[in-house]
Amino acid sequence: MFSQGTVLVGLLGLIDISVAQSCAIEWAQCGGVSWTGASCCQTGNSCVFVNSYYYQCQTATATSSRSSATSASTTVGPTSTSTTKTSSGPSLYTTTIAVSTTSHAQSPYPVPSASGSCGSWSLVDNVCCPTYCSDILTSEDCNYSNASCGSCISPPAADCKSGTMYNETLSVNQNEGWHYSRSTHFGLTSGGACGFGLYGLCTTGGADASWIDPWIESTCSAFCTAYPLLCQDPTSTNLTMRGNFAAPNGDYYTQFWPSLPGDLDNYLSCGECFELVQTMPNGTEYAVGQPGYTPPIILEVVDSCPCNANSKWCCGPKADHCAEINFTYGCPLPVDSIHLDLSDIAMGRLQGGGSLAAGVIPTRYKRIPCPVPGNVYIWLRDGGGPYYFALSVVNTYGVGSVTTVEIMGSGDTTWTALLHDPNYTSSRPQERYGSWTIPQGSGPFNVPIGMRITNPAGQQIVNMNAIKSFAAPATAPSGWNYIDLGVQFTK
Repeated sequence: MFSQGTVLVGLLGLIDISVAQSCAIEWAQCGGVSWTGASCCQTGNSCVFVNSYYYQCQTATATSSRSSATSASTTVGPTSTSTTKTSSGPSLYTTTIAVSTTSHAQSPYPVPSASGSCGSWSLVDNVCCPTYCSDILTSEDCNYSNASCGSCISPPAADCKSGTMYNETLSVNQNEGWHYSRSTHFGLTSGGACGFGLYGLCTTGGADASWIDPWIESTCSAFCTAYPLLCQDPTSTNLTMRGNFAAPNGDYYTQFWPSLPGDLDNYLSCGECFELVQTMPNGTEYAVGQPGYTPPIILEVVDSCPCNANSKWCCGPKADHCAEINFTYGCPLPVDSIHLDLSDIAMGRLQGGGSLAAGVIPTRYKRIPCPVPGNVYIWLRDGGGPYYFALSVVNTYGVGSVTTVEIMGSGDTTWTALLHDPNYTSSRPQERYGSWTIPQGSGPFNVPIGMRITNPAGQQIVNMNAIKSFAAPATAPSGWNYIDLGVQFTK
């Protein structure tokens, strides 16, 4: 395993060994939580705060002129831009551009077939909706032969639509409002709609290690040994984060319907963060030390709560069977709230001691800036080469989500925007495993490959030597090649 300082030396490709042992050069890291490298900068540079985990050596004049030039020549969207790649200039930097006004929304719901068929679902106001047994409160469908099923009912058509209630988030701060809701749990997954792999799933456990499922504990042990920062909770909050992930209901996330044309899945909630608290059934918070109290947790969005596979809880507000739970709020779900499907680890922490006794619990949540430690990483899939490769972007600070990923191969002079990978399993059409891949016929992209990543706030991070090899290092667990980009968002 390379140390963080060694990784940055390789990324910059500019640091002389004698210099690295004294003060850092321009654009190099010079401080932050867990940083053990140089804490001073060479003459003419200052160690500038970027976030709690990343300080960078910068000159005021260089930063100002570079940001202005980049803002004037850069666009956001699925097209290449004409920014020139030069051998001089910084290898790592952060800039800000105007936020794109292009809508990322997809079609709101699946349409029936030409014959008007919705398969096992029902056509309600020209929208395909799931069905339930009116007299079986736990039913997920209406495929019951016994008389106790009663009639087949569907939620209102509005609940079966997607992407129509919750707006895209372009910024987030500590003053976001709280929402009352309720949460279920769905197990563990190393895939998920966001395509983050083991990221977000693995935690070093601490006191919780005794109740984490042995299969994921052993798998994560190798992962956390190779990537300790990706398993580390943020020290700035004193709250658990790693292992806690959420799948918001489909309307927040937008659904992954197989009938939607083109590449319309927007993935805009991937990486977003929430603070979540378990409450009493009436919405009152437990006092510290009171029976039932558990500490708040931080959730990262790594999946969707799919209407297609879990219509009971995931089809938007009011699409649930409220008689099952005795909450005096959150059922029906308030119109300004979302349902959060949780990992077993998150649910076990909220119920205490790993308990999953309650299938659904009353909660309240709010969006928060993601306090992730360390830099942005990419998960580079195995088997990549100059003509095809796929990757995911993880561990993003601030807004948390990513809207554009661009690459520039060695010898190229323009940026090429990556596309969401359209190849997904037909058995789980709601999960397109939000990895990014190169457009067909656009290669070759020779190493070292530069990357430019944009978040919804319009901030861009750039590493001109991001991918130096398609082969995973020996320290990477098989199949899990995560690359430290050496730079992080600040908002």
